[in-house]
This record gives sequence, structure tokens and C-alpha cells, in this order.
Amino acid sequence: MAASAKWKVIHMARSEKHANEILELLTQEGILARSKQVYRTVSSEDNYYEIMVLGAEAREAQQLLIENNLLL
Repeated sequence: MAASAKWKVIHMARSEKHANEILELLTQEGILARSKQVYRTVSSEDNYYEIMVLGAEAREAQQLLIENNLLL
């Protein structure tokens, strides 16, 4: 598997709501993205979420987050 086909964490969202906003934006822009809850014993609203995209799209995805003021 090529390095660009691996998932890369591009941001840590501070809540499920913020993670979903980011995923929605990336999906609308045609970027394959997913999130992963960091802690197992913390509620979804108090948890952190890793936002991941494919390595080949990481730079573009980060730029979209910057342009849309979603890096909190």
C-alpha cells in the first residue's frame, strides 16, 4: 500500500459537534474523511475526536479547515 493511501490525522476536534462540522465540510468538498473518538470512558460531547483523511488529501483538507475557520 502506498504511503499516500494511509489515513493521516489532520486535526483534533474538541467535541462531537465540531468533528461533525469538519466532516461535513470535507465531504461536501469531495474529500474522504472520518473521525475517531479518542477516549473510551468520556461522554461524546466532552471527548476529543481525531479527524483523518487519506495522506494524499491531507494538505488540501487542512487548507479547507483554515479557509473556513474550523481550526479551534
